[in-house]
Amino acid sequence: MPLDTRAVDVDAPVARIDVGVLGPVCTRLNGDLVSIPGTRARALLVALACAPGQSRSVGALLDDVWPDARPRAPKNALQTQVSRLRSALPPGTLQTSPAGYRLVSTPEQLDLTCAEVRVGQARAELAAGSHDAALVLVDAARVLWRGEPGSDLPDGVLADDLRARAGAAADALDAIEIAALLGKKDFERALAPARRAVARDALDEPAAADLMRCLHGLGRSNDALAVFAELRERLADRLGTDPSGELIELNAEILAPPAPRAPVSVGLRASPNVLIGRERDIDAIENLMTRARVTTIVGPGGSGKTRLANEIGSRAASSKPVALVELASLRSGQDVVATISGTLGLSETDLKIGGIGLGRMRTAGERLREALSGKPVLLILDNCEHLIDDVASVVDDLVGASELLTVLATSRAPMSITSESAYPLPPLSAGGIDSPAATLFVSRARAVRPGASFDPVEVNRLCRTLDGLPLAIELAAARVRSLTVADINTRLEHRFALLRSSDRTRPERHRTLHAVIEWSWNLLEFSQQRALARLCGFPAGFTVDAAERVAGFEGVDDVADALDGLVRQSLLTVVDENDHVRYHMLETVREFGEEQLGDDEAAEVRARMLAWGSDVARTAAGGYRAVNQIEMIRLLEADHDNLLDILRHAVDKACWPEAYALFAALAFFWALRGAHTEVLNWAPRMMDAPEDVLGGDDDHVVLTHVVLLAHVGRGGGVRDAARVRVRLRRSLRERAGVEPGLRFVGEVLIGRTDGRGLPRRLADGVRASDASVRSAAFMIRAALAENFGYLHLAAQDADVAYAIAVDRGDVWGIATASQSLGSIHGQSGRSELAVSHYARAADLMWELHSYDESAQMRGLAGAALIAAGRIDEGRKLIDDVAAMSVDGESAIAADADQQDQRMASITATRAEADIAEGRIESGLALYRRSTEIAGFSDDSHNDPYLTLLASASVAAHSLYGAADRIADTVVVLQSVSLARLGGTEFRDLPQLGSVACAVGSFDVQSGRDRGRGVRLIALSVKVYARQDYSSMRPELHLDAARRVLGAAAVDAAVARVAHTTRAEALDEILELLRP
Repeated sequence: MPLDTRAVDVDAPVARIDVGVLGPVCTRLNGDLVSIPGTRARALLVALACAPGQSRSVGALLDDVWPDARPRAPKNALQTQVSRLRSALPPGTLQTSPAGYRLVSTPEQLDLTCAEVRVGQARAELAAGSHDAALVLVDAARVLWRGEPGSDLPDGVLADDLRARAGAAADALDAIEIAALLGKKDFERALAPARRAVARDALDEPAAADLMRCLHGLGRSNDALAVFAELRERLADRLGTDPSGELIELNAEILAPPAPRAPVSVGLRASPNVLIGRERDIDAIENLMTRARVTTIVGPGGSGKTRLANEIGSRAASSKPVALVELASLRSGQDVVATISGTLGLSETDLKIGGIGLGRMRTAGERLREALSGKPVLLILDNCEHLIDDVASVVDDLVGASELLTVLATSRAPMSITSESAYPLPPLSAGGIDSPAATLFVSRARAVRPGASFDPVEVNRLCRTLDGLPLAIELAAARVRSLTVADINTRLEHRFALLRSSDRTRPERHRTLHAVIEWSWNLLEFSQQRALARLCGFPAGFTVDAAERVAGFEGVDDVADALDGLVRQSLLTVVDENDHVRYHMLETVREFGEEQLGDDEAAEVRARMLAWGSDVARTAAGGYRAVNQIEMIRLLEADHDNLLDILRHAVDKACWPEAYALFAALAFFWALRGAHTEVLNWAPRMMDAPEDVLGGDDDHVVLTHVVLLAHVGRGGGVRDAARVRVRLRRSLRERAGVEPGLRFVGEVLIGRTDGRGLPRRLADGVRASDASVRSAAFMIRAALAENFGYLHLAAQDADVAYAIAVDRGDVWGIATASQSLGSIHGQSGRSELAVSHYARAADLMWELHSYDESAQMRGLAGAALIAAGRIDEGRKLIDDVAAMSVDGESAIAADADQQDQRMASITATRAEADIAEGRIESGLALYRRSTEIAGFSDDSHNDPYLTLLASASVAAHSLYGAADRIADTVVVLQSVSLARLGGTEFRDLPQLGSVACAVGSFDVQSGRDRGRGVRLIALSVKVYARQDYSSMRPELHLDAARRVLGAAAVDAAVARVAHTTRAEALDEILELLRP
């Protein structure tokens, strides 16, 4: 009959086992489980134990104990084994009955039956939707296994039956675990057991369904579909059947388009526990937010403002995008906009096709206003008080730019702007044991000391003394590890009396909180106090190594031990990051710690912070050149805010050698992430360094000016670029030991670009013995060759640069060389080759955490796929990129201008896909839409991608009989091209060729000037016009011209330019494009 699954309490799943068969056969003797000696005795115990409480006949037991042949005196032999076994068991356990023998025990006392009871209980909990309870029972059952059941029994039916029964229980536990984890949507944990279940039985359809759900839940839908395909093939091969209807429906569900994605949240944290006592406040603040553009939760430190704002944000995230930005670590109001932009993931990196940029340079403020103006967004700014005037100015600007933006802020003081409504956050009520304050204390205290009981009177007294401040209550609750509530009250009363009499300038509640932290401080050992005070200068947290560098001097001999003490006192939190332990300190605790530093100690800490930060920066900058970029990226990600704070201090105190080291590392990091405005914002301050610093002892001065020179020209600062060039030239002249690759790049940047100087320098560079010099020389030469239309030579040089990067293990070098090769092959019409290079670049950019650039490379790969005729693959990839830019992690973060241009690129690629499939009208409409989205106009002359996009649109309309619809765009294209490409230095011949082909084709097809038109198309071939989109290929336009003018006229035009040089073709194109 079925076992009673109520035999074991779900809340107390640990059972006392007296007989064990899930492993070596054993029994409990003198409190311990001991093995049963003798094969026959073990077999007898298993035969009885598998049917606890039931009598087994003598004959049945003889068959189990002597499966091969019975002894001569079977009953006597059995009686001997019974006697031996009885002596090894607790008294009364093995009894004789009229029907034979039986083992007197409950299911709890035998591990096998106890496990089966747990299976039944777990199934019941699972059916009731209690997934966590089911998992607890699964874990409780699994600990009963001590080894392989039946391994110490003779081969036979008894051992086989035991293994089968134990295996069935284990399989059931696995199935329950998978179902519970799937119910919790914990797909990551469910994946391994789901894979094991399929591996056990390749034809198990329920197991395959679980694995498919798991993979689909992890976003690996293609893998889930592959599981179905493999199972279908196995069923057909082995059984000649199809999958069940349920599995077919699941496969169809995975294939179906995903449901609309919820609005994206950025910066919100998962709640560590239940928020207690704030429902009324949440309702009041949410109501206030419906009437006010800006709502500020005002209260002292530790009152729970951050937790409350996070909770409100989490609730709002189901209906709109939410971004929570932490400002606590900032030390300057100049960084407010940059920090908000950084949290939102804004990037100034332009989508590129080779050397073609996408997007105009915008100020950080403009980018932020645009990013927050396109849709309803809730922006949460946490900890504004120390920068309240700067935050107020930024918020006032943002809400004035968009009616769709709502701001929720936390601060110890209001912003005092017209759009703001302040909500003073009251303390938790403390009127009884069921009050929110008392509930919070008891909950946190029991987390520290489970099972403890607390005197309600003392708890209420403590909560009233603490004025209901959440942080104060939590800090006090942490003390129940070693004190009673009465002891805590005694110490608090004494401490607060001293504090209130000594500092009446603090608000009442803030004084109380300060006292709680001070009380915790006074419980620390002297070394722990000094360590806490010295480590308050790390806004982004710190590692043990950093702590030892900064805090490890007089009074702190063992920093690691001091950190351990601070963690135990709940004054530090520990987080595992990138295989390292990292420590973080609450902002309120940091503020208190900073107060404990005397002037001399503070100066020593600052000096040590400066030394540590500059060493980290030197390591990072060296890692860039030592082809160790991934590790360096992770290092700078973790310590970015720390290093930025130290850089600001170094510049303020004119510590220029350290400032150069810090800036060099951070500037390269910013450039890699597309935060070019950060570099430009710092440029004036870095150029304030005195001239005598330029010949410093390391390469960081040179690296700083190389990065600055690469940026200030782009920002339009001609005079600043000249200043940087002079400083770079001097620093190179005064330093003989600059790293070869860095010196080479610097000399290229300051050298003359006319005459033979640059070609000669590049020729020397490609023959240099130093690999970093060769790599840079080949990449620069490839870019120049591409610009001048020597695409075969460009590909050769980029291939060599790629090989050098691979040999050096230079991930960034491999990615940039791959991007260059993708561009060269794409514009040459070799689309299949372009796909593989762009895909590699995308993968490596992702590995370097350059996520936006990775998305851009994937988009270019999609365009190349469509150009190669692989339209379905291209559509899928471009749809994925569109989803990344609209519905992905950067949904509210993307710069509006950049997002428009990315969508314009996607729209143009879809236009080519429609045209390739014969939907000409749809494709042309999409092309017109792409230029509208991108905002192509007379002021687009600084944006090379818009020129390319307009050229593609004009070319497509001219090629497919719709030139009349694009006439206005042609006029603008000619004007913009002459302004941008008509200069004298580094003209982009392929880009100018694409304009010539498009305008010439328009002239032919519209009849505006057919003679000029066919001449322009013929000349475009001479300068190797770009062919990134299929509609731009010159041979197609020559064929279209033959249909209008006749083959003879077109062939004659081509013949007339046969001996025209590239330079001559360039000059003539510019002349023909002039109105």
